[in-house]
Amino acid sequence: MNRVISAVRNCFRSQRNGSPSRGIFASRRQTSGLKPVLLASERENDHRSLQVLLQDTKWSLTRVSSWGEISSFCGCMVSPVVLVDRQFQGSNWRATVSSLFNPAANRCLILLSDVSDPYLWNELVQHGGFDILTRPFDRSEVLRTLAFAHKHCETDWPALQMPQKAPASSARC
Repeated sequence: MNRVISAVRNCFRSQRNGSPSRGIFASRRQTSGLKPVLLASERENDHRSLQVLLQDTKWSLTRVSSWGEISSFCGCMVSPVVLVDRQFQGSNWRATVSSLFNPAANRCLILLSDVSDPYLWNELVQHGGFDILTRPFDRSEVLRTLAFAHKHCETDWPALQMPQKAPASSARC
C-alpha cells in the first residue's frame, strides 16, 4: 500500500512541478527498463499468482484495489497495460472497461476472468478492451498477452480503433 501512495504522490508532484516525468512508472521504465502493468483486482490470489509469474521478467506489476487508486495510476502511467478483474469492485465489467478506455492514453485493457469464450472476447473488444486472461494463469499465455498488448500500446492501437469523423465540409444525403 505504501508503494501505491508513493507512486500517486510522485505523480502529482511531477505534474505540479511541470517536470516531464509522469510519475513512478515513467522514471522506473527509463532507468531500469521495466515495463509497467497495473492490476485492478481485489483478489490477493491474482496479485500473488501474477507476481510469481512475472518475477525475473521485464514486467513491473502494481496492484490497486479501489477506483480512486486506479484513476490516479492511469493518469500517471506511460503506455500502460491494465489488467482488470471481471468482478472488480463488484461492478459490471462492461462499465469498468468502458470507463477506463481512453484511446488518447494508449491504454490496453485486459480482462481477468474465470471463463472465456468468443462471445465474451467480442463484447470486450466492442467496449474498448484488448484481450482476456483466464484463471488459473499460464505463464506463457500471460507473457505473450502482455507483450502483444504492450506492442500495440506503443503503436497507438487504441487510437487507431476510433472511427474517423467525416470532414465538416462533406455533405450527407
